[in-house]
Amino acid sequence: MGLLPGDDDGYIVTAGGLKGQRGFFSRDENGVIVGADLAGRLFTRVPAASA
Repeated sequence: MGLLPGDDDGYIVTAGGLKGQRGFFSRDENGVIVGADLAGRLFTRVPAASA
């Protein structure tokens, strides 16, 4: 995965079956990444389990 230049949090897949596919990260109001869009699907972040 490679990060793309610019302010839109874009990335590109650099290897494997999805090589060349572009996506972007979604952020909440505090700027924390909460998901990633890939091929029009949003994959949301799962909170870390508490110990």
